Amino acid sequence: MLEENKHMNEAERKLLENIFDALDRLFDKKCNAIDVYALIFASEKALGESFTAIELGGYIIELNKIVRSVESDEFQREEALKVTNSLRDTLNKLLSL
Repeated sequence: MLEENKHMNEAERKLLENIFDALDRLFDKKCNAIDVYALIFASEKALGESFTAIELGGYIIELNKIVRSVESDEFQREEALKVTNSLRDTLNKLLSL
């Protein structure tokens, strides 16, 4: 699946790099779960249905549940990190192609 993405255009690459950077900021406590949710949500819309390199919908659903909870920002951050761990790994592979 990752092989087909050698033909990713510059805009697509930039959107994915922004998500990767946001996950780093979440880890470093420089942003909140809601920030990451909003960026991934917007990025999925910007990428469109024709972009099949990565499926963001599942992460959006899980992050939406987290940010709508009444839990503390720190709890939401920890949960968001757990939910997006595999996304970070996938982005790392995809962006290194």
